[in-house]
Amino acid sequence: MKLGTDFSGIGSPEMALKYLGINFESIFACEIDKYARQSFVQLHKPKKFYNDITTRNHKEVEQLDLYIAGFPCQAFSMAGKRLGFEEARGTLFFNVAEFIKINQPKVFILENVKGLLSHNFGKTFQTIIDILINGGGTINSQISFDMFDDGLGYHIYYKVLNTKDFGIPQNRERIFIIGFKDYREFSFPKPIELKLKLGDILQDNPKSKYYLSDKGIENLNKNQEFNKFNPLNKESELAACITARCNKVSNDNNFIKNKKKIRRLTPLECWRLQGFRDEDFFSVKDVSDTQLYKQAGNSITVNVLMELFKKIYANHNK
Repeated sequence: MKLGTDFSGIGSPEMALKYLGINFESIFACEIDKYARQSFVQLHKPKKFYNDITTRNHKEVEQLDLYIAGFPCQAFSMAGKRLGFEEARGTLFFNVAEFIKINQPKVFILENVKGLLSHNFGKTFQTIIDILINGGGTINSQISFDMFDDGLGYHIYYKVLNTKDFGIPQNRERIFIIGFKDYREFSFPKPIELKLKLGDILQDNPKSKYYLSDKGIENLNKNQEFNKFNPLNKESELAACITARCNKVSNDNNFIKNKKKIRRLTPLECWRLQGFRDEDFFSVKDVSDTQLYKQAGNSITVNVLMELFKKIYANHNK
């Protein structure tokens, strides 16, 4: 299998395929953040590593079997006017769509925050779907009405999936858009019974630097106006959504209460909550805690990708 990824982060797709034992060749990765690139190359060995999707010559990339991109959601300057590719120009989604149009991968997976569905009253998401399916594609097995002629013609399925439904105690909702070049029936994986609690993820003896000072706790309590501060403990069922700012003292609820002390999640715990294994975390050298938090928060949950891959390639081989 030939794989390519944009906005590659630290390589969740590569890790998911590796954990499943699926043979693949990493044709390229692409990541603009230098620290994420540093971690990525310690974990994976792509044939080519690009720094920026906007400057890549897409025509030089060999056709892929699988393309994955967790693109940032930017406002479309003309959202809702149904102008096709021109409507998305200037956004990073345009670069993703342009690559798909040129490369014609057999399958693609796009991932984004759940809020993409309601962004600009749903017009942004509708524009994305129109671009992906127009020109002969389908949406959830239904024939589309072409709004314009320059779409990609892929057969699209989409659904919001939550990390907690795939074996990891984290409440993280993300939309996944699956595209097939050739039509096929597809159904998203069903939820898996969650057998782990947050306590199964937590380290036994985290370093003292992860504990909050009295001043830090005071700052958290001041934020009750926006989000009542209620720290988690080992018996808690779920962590809140892991973000790139888990190292910050803010009003999120990913803080752990241990007796009279309160601490942040550690970088290792954040990586675990995104489905990475400890040996992979410890294989990354010379990267600061700040960047390790960011890399976890910006990742696609590995376990979710594993279940998607099982469904995609089970159906494909029938």
